[in-house]
Amino acid sequence: MPPLKRIVNTPEKPFEPLVAANDNGGNTPAIAMVPALDFDETEIPLRQWIIPGLLIRRHLSVLVAPPGAGKSLLTLQLALATARGEEWGGFVPRYPSRVLVVNSEDDVDEMRRRLAASVRSMGINKGDIADRIFLADDPSSIVVARTDPKSKTVTRMPLVDELIAAVRQQRIDVLVVDPFAETFEGDENSNSEVKWAAAIWREVARQTDCAVLLVHHVSKAGSSSPGDMNAARGGGALVGVARSVSTLFAMSEGDAKVMGVEDRERHMFVRFDDAKANLTLVTGQAKWFRKETVRLNNGTATQHGDDVGVLHPWQPPSVMEGLTIATINLILDDLSAGFVDEHGEVTGVPCSYTDTKRGPRWGGHVVIRHCEMEPARAAKVLKTWKDNGVIDEVTFYDEADRKDKKGIRVIEANRPGKSMN
Repeated sequence: MPPLKRIVNTPEKPFEPLVAANDNGGNTPAIAMVPALDFDETEIPLRQWIIPGLLIRRHLSVLVAPPGAGKSLLTLQLALATARGEEWGGFVPRYPSRVLVVNSEDDVDEMRRRLAASVRSMGINKGDIADRIFLADDPSSIVVARTDPKSKTVTRMPLVDELIAAVRQQRIDVLVVDPFAETFEGDENSNSEVKWAAAIWREVARQTDCAVLLVHHVSKAGSSSPGDMNAARGGGALVGVARSVSTLFAMSEGDAKVMGVEDRERHMFVRFDDAKANLTLVTGQAKWFRKETVRLNNGTATQHGDDVGVLHPWQPPSVMEGLTIATINLILDDLSAGFVDEHGEVTGVPCSYTDTKRGPRWGGHVVIRHCEMEPARAAKVLKTWKDNGVIDEVTFYDEADRKDKKGIRVIEANRPGKSMN
């Protein structure tokens, strides 16, 4: 490479860029550059969101989930909502879009069973979106990368160009790949191999101007990490390539307790969390869904129709409405620290659970301080947590009054998000 020549900037001499001498003795820029501030703000193109915070054209999004969490149900119903262009479960598509679903785990018949159940549960008229949603007929053949086990070299497969051409021809806006690991022949626990395979899918997104959503499995270490983008197999490689990462997990024991869900029913609930959002802020608030069963009208005289699972958007019981997991944990932190006196000092004395006069030590004041609500509702929040084992009422000795009193103790093991048992 020719040696670089730096032109020194002085008050008498205007700034000149870093240049390199070319073969003809002239000067050419060493790196192509554009003036950083030479633009009109009103003319900057808008980001091409299809679902704000989740799907954006020319970029990868990743959904990380353990087996059985309902990721295939969620992505299929998201595909339907995106094709329709209407809100579902807190996801708000900006306009109707054309969607291609590549599901390597289920054949077309099984996918159609799920679609039949989903359109019924979501109130969708099939005819309205028949020309906007497609299934890959032979998804197992869609392998975009292959790794040589000896050299560890990742090879881009010729099928990639065929896929790009097909997506362009059908004017696909959103491409769902479920699961990502089935689309490359290599080690999904290898950072390097996962990175290059994901980069090929990013190429597909850029070449076709569509949004690509990859569904991926969690690592063993990340099996209890809702909202943690590092829960994905392959370490930081996949999430590094993606623009947005989200997780889907079953309701934890702690979440069930604070939301008043009986333990025998918590397997029916799943939570969706933002985990990484390079182009937007992570919301920090879960979206909840409840698993339901729909019986199809494909039965015979001797056998009833197939039972198929669907997801229904779900809101916590009204007493917990508006209370995020983060806010709940802040309240529990303050309850653990003890009540605050008239000078704003934390005393370390436990807050009281039952207080008919709702004096300064009443734990309901802590709830109200973090989220505006009536005292009666704050009392119900405390009762719900006590009934479900998040807090307890214990006896302690008050040094100032020299007598035994009762107060709130937070049971740390039962905080929301602590356990996936």
